[in-house]
Amino acid sequence: MYKCAVCYSDFNDGVKCSACGNNLDFNCANISESGWRKLGVERRAVWKCSSCKGLSPTPTPVATKEHISLESLMREIREIKLKLTDLPALIENVRSIKDEVLSLRASCDYSSARIEEFDDKMAIVESTVTEVQQKQGLLESALAEVQGQVYNSEQRSRLNNVEIKGVPQSKDENLFQIIDKISAKAGYNLPKTQINYVSRVPSYNSKEKSIIVSFINRYVKEEFIASARALKIIKAEDLGFQDKDGKIFVNDHLTSDTKLLLNKVRQIAKEKKYSFV
Repeated sequence: MYKCAVCYSDFNDGVKCSACGNNLDFNCANISESGWRKLGVERRAVWKCSSCKGLSPTPTPVATKEHISLESLMREIREIKLKLTDLPALIENVRSIKDEVLSLRASCDYSSARIEEFDDKMAIVESTVTEVQQKQGLLESALAEVQGQVYNSEQRSRLNNVEIKGVPQSKDENLFQIIDKISAKAGYNLPKTQINYVSRVPSYNSKEKSIIVSFINRYVKEEFIASARALKIIKAEDLGFQDKDGKIFVNDHLTSDTKLLLNKVRQIAKEKKYSFV
């Protein structure tokens, strides 16, 4: 830290007179900082203050300050002007940034509006899905009820029917005679007037068609089945089919669903080793 020999103010950087050895700040030395730097090392080493040069009497601090302040002001103005040369480009950059911010804000507003619109549509879709699911549940319940009614109706329509499996099929067969032979073998007197119709129908999982007998009276049908089952075993040869040792089965005429259910029950009963189902 130095003290100026003219204005007695403290300063860090200034000049030194090579003659009197006084330290002066740039203002009191009547030289700018840049001018002092340009002198170079050799010229600064022989630099003398105004008093030592004898060019003019030592100026009063007030006059010196006024002169130096004006010079300093002009220097600062020049520096400001120099800095202001980049101001137009800076202003243009600011305008560009402002435009980009406005564009970004517009994009954000648009995106926000689209998101809100999407949320509204999603709410409608979710409401529709919920409504459809509810209707689906009602339709499934109604369908299950209808299927149950159809199942019961089909089974009721077969209450008077008997299904006979295992009877070999021939070209000129007489189904009434076959029924008579089964009745005779079972020891049951079956009048033809109790038979509504008799025919062969395709059997699931079998090339041989089953014989369906429709009785007029359900009780006659039940007695016929009971008599046939009492024999335990009826063979094809018992009905006059030579060289045929297949078994004949007499059962209720069940629907496909009921047969599948019965087969599952029998399978479970077999696995559980139940004697009766």
